[in-house]
Amino acid sequence: MLSPAPGDPWDEPVEFPVVWTRRWGSGRVFVCTLGHRVADLTVPQTAAIIGRGLTWAARP
Repeated sequence: MLSPAPGDPWDEPVEFPVVWTRRWGSGRVFVCTLGHRVADLTVPQTAAIIGRGLTWAARP
């Protein structure tokens, strides 16, 4: 994999949301991209945000 050269426009830090919510008609969408391994789900903060997001999305 090639690394960007210093000064390249894509050689800058990028901020992107790892959690977001949207309303879709009468439904709700919760997206969480925290973690990529099962072990990541054992982190209490990660488990809490996933639980809260799913609870929010499941509300009528």
